[in-house]
Amino acid sequence: MGIFQKLRMAAALPELAASYVNPAIASPWAPHPTHLNSVVWPDITGMKYLPITRLEAMSVPAMARARGLICGTLGNLPLREYSHDGRVVADQPDFLTRTDRGISPFHRMLWTADDLLFFGWSLWSADERDETGRVTSAQRIPFDYWDFNSKFEVTINGETAAADEVILIPGIHEGLLQFAGRTLRHSTHLLDAADKAAETPMANVELHQTSGAPMNDDDISKLVSRWAAARRGENGGVGYTNSAIEVKEHGAINQHLLVEGRNAAAVDIARIAGIPAVLLDAGAEGKSSMSYDNAQGRNAELVDYGLRPLMAAIAGRLSLTDVTPADRRISFDLEEFIGPSPLSVNTDTPAPDRSGPGHSQADRVSVEKEQVPS
Repeated sequence: MGIFQKLRMAAALPELAASYVNPAIASPWAPHPTHLNSVVWPDITGMKYLPITRLEAMSVPAMARARGLICGTLGNLPLREYSHDGRVVADQPDFLTRTDRGISPFHRMLWTADDLLFFGWSLWSADERDETGRVTSAQRIPFDYWDFNSKFEVTINGETAAADEVILIPGIHEGLLQFAGRTLRHSTHLLDAADKAAETPMANVELHQTSGAPMNDDDISKLVSRWAAARRGENGGVGYTNSAIEVKEHGAINQHLLVEGRNAAAVDIARIAGIPAVLLDAGAEGKSSMSYDNAQGRNAELVDYGLRPLMAAIAGRLSLTDVTPADRRISFDLEEFIGPSPLSVNTDTPAPDRSGPGHSQADRVSVEKEQVPS
């Protein structure tokens, strides 16, 4: 029985469900797998910033939005095989458009991009090859199923995989959970502060007794409880004090910190995710919107200033000769997303020069796509 047959038998849940299960039970005190063991966490007593899990990172709205834009968009972009001169070939490999399993090509790419975004690596299995060695079926292997051993070989559930059984896709950085934990944790702290502000919307208050016999503990507890209830809105938010009780305010929660601070945190998340902040409805000095002539212009902005590095990482890996013949390459088809390409399977006319002034950003993106070397 081959390693992938064992893997399929061991995976009782569908692959998509497995992607949700493991991160949810990760201990916040345990470092997330790095595979290369490039980080040695300090002793717990001296740790300033605890490791952050994917589950905690996704609890930050701006991070969830960034992940949705990046991974959801990449999952929806079709892959195509091109000839060395940039034309779509007629005999497209089957694995680009089908998986022959319970997970669609959309979800395969969605979670591949998710792996690269959060962890820096993703792994596919080359399930089937034809007589020439060309891959005909490929699946994503859930991140928690695989690892590196001391020889930097890929292991799946503890078993070493042969080089022709897997397609290891390196990302563009070591993963957000590795280098951006402090930024993400800062955002969670701001969420905690907002929760406290929502639970206690009024100023921090001291009920100070100025005269009379000292109150006992039961009386103090009753008085504080009544005031706390009033601050939460019971009785219309109205409290009562007699002549012996003085109300002292010790400062209110800084509303600017909660509003402007959370906007600044969203901008930081856009920066670490590598996308324009306006796409997260965030921006400097309240500038959180941008107008576009059309949807294709907006999409071209997302491709140019957000998705292109990840697209290059994935397409570049799939274009290597252990997956694709040497005279061909794999690339994302952007025609529906940012506008039509002048090249097609049956077109022999060279693409017009649209890279100069006076041409749209979508045109320039199409030219760049066509000019990627094989």
